[in-house]
Amino acid sequence: MASVNKRGWRTEAGEPRSAWGLSYRDQAGKRRRCQFPTKREANAERIRVEGALSQGTHVLDGKKTVREAAENFLIYFEGLCRTGKKQRSSYRAYEQHVRLHILQRNIAHKPLARLTGADCAIFAEELDEELSGPMALRVFGTLKRILRYSRRHEWILVDPMKGIKVERGDRPRVKIPSKSDLMLLLAAARKYDELACAKKKSKNNKKAEAFVASLLFGGLRMSELLGLTRPDVDVERCHVTVHQRADCWREIGRVKTKMSQRTIPLPARAIAAIKTWKSEGPPSDQDLLFPNGKGKVDFYQNVYRRLWLPIMVLAGLAKKTTKVDSQGREKVEIKPRFAMHALRHAAVSLWIEQGANPLKVQKWAGHSTAQFTLDVYGHLWSDPFGDARIAEGAAQSVAGDDVTRAADPQ
Repeated sequence: MASVNKRGWRTEAGEPRSAWGLSYRDQAGKRRRCQFPTKREANAERIRVEGALSQGTHVLDGKKTVREAAENFLIYFEGLCRTGKKQRSSYRAYEQHVRLHILQRNIAHKPLARLTGADCAIFAEELDEELSGPMALRVFGTLKRILRYSRRHEWILVDPMKGIKVERGDRPRVKIPSKSDLMLLLAAARKYDELACAKKKSKNNKKAEAFVASLLFGGLRMSELLGLTRPDVDVERCHVTVHQRADCWREIGRVKTKMSQRTIPLPARAIAAIKTWKSEGPPSDQDLLFPNGKGKVDFYQNVYRRLWLPIMVLAGLAKKTTKVDSQGREKVEIKPRFAMHALRHAAVSLWIEQGANPLKVQKWAGHSTAQFTLDVYGHLWSDPFGDARIAEGAAQSVAGDDVTRAADPQ
């Protein structure tokens, strides 16, 4: 058992001093001593130590703080990135979460051995108050990863975050382009290809049409589209397979989650455009479907500026404004009505409209869970007429002719 005793001494100048010492034996039987300025603090630590010893959760070196654990975790994760086991984009996200949202809070200075559920609850409440729902979830998840890493090294033996959550909040409905806008976009993509063909006096390679069709009918993320290879599109079976992505450093790597590896059916018009582009597009060492002019992975910004904005302008779906900078030079800014990622939402809405169930949409979109699919797109399954038919059918199956007579008394 632990004991608390008062001890006194004099300084070199002869001034009296006193403190309260805590003495106990750890799991290995070794005598441990620590000192506190007040009896209250010493007794509080005694109670904590006795509880940890009885539960087998006492940490021998309990001085490591959350800050130190976070820094060690980032060093470890950075090493995984160098070996290719993890992606740099993930490291950058964790580093930003630690630097901007964890180290700036009181929890960073807490020793891991003394971290309690109350400390974690306060941290979760701070995130709820200051960050958006999705960002709060990501930062909270990063701290959970850090504590799992700490438990693996036995810097902490229990999970103080167990049972504590951050509030998700109401997810705003995604903005889906109208069908009329999508029709204008497809027509503009074909026109863009024709103009490019006339300018270069070459065959119509249908790059813009293949690009827009892949996003609109395949529901791909831009990182997945930039990492797509020619063999990934099966023109005979009319589907595209996603298994890798290109990050913001133009490095090819596997997709982030197992669910992101998927096969998606494509309509004949999309396959026809992609087939033409596959045969006419520039060669690529990595056999990419949409490489840059040198056959390498293209930058997202280049695709957005050189392909997406011109197509949106041709479609009449972009607003041009002219601004004058500080040196008196005119600068034209183009603001599209929606971004490239909106075509992914449009693809999901079209699948749902054609009768795809939540599990099928989850599979084709590469969502982590069907619950996520329902949280984001659940409102699109609303069918008032179908609901009425189901209700009437249920009554008919039980009451039979009585329901018919009640509906039509004549």
